[in-house]
Amino acid sequence: MRTSLARHPCLPALLTSLDNLRGPEREYALQRALGMTVPDIKEQSRGHIELSDDVCALRELAEAIETAVRGGKTGALGLDWGD
Repeated sequence: MRTSLARHPCLPALLTSLDNLRGPEREYALQRALGMTVPDIKEQSRGHIELSDDVCALRELAEAIETAVRGGKTGALGLDWGD
């Protein structure tokens, strides 16, 4: 996680802005930040699209958190970005 934060200096500000939101606005902002809104998913299903640096950074952080939480357990459900 520290590596992701060090590699992407935009993450603290992005996480702070997401943390300041509440309710449906927060959920939608998270989906948008991860590139997982309905339009994003439809676009990705048509072929490979170029993801923004912010989306890649947030996904990298989410994957690092998932790895830490799972504790190395294989076969457990995990993140699926639809790639």
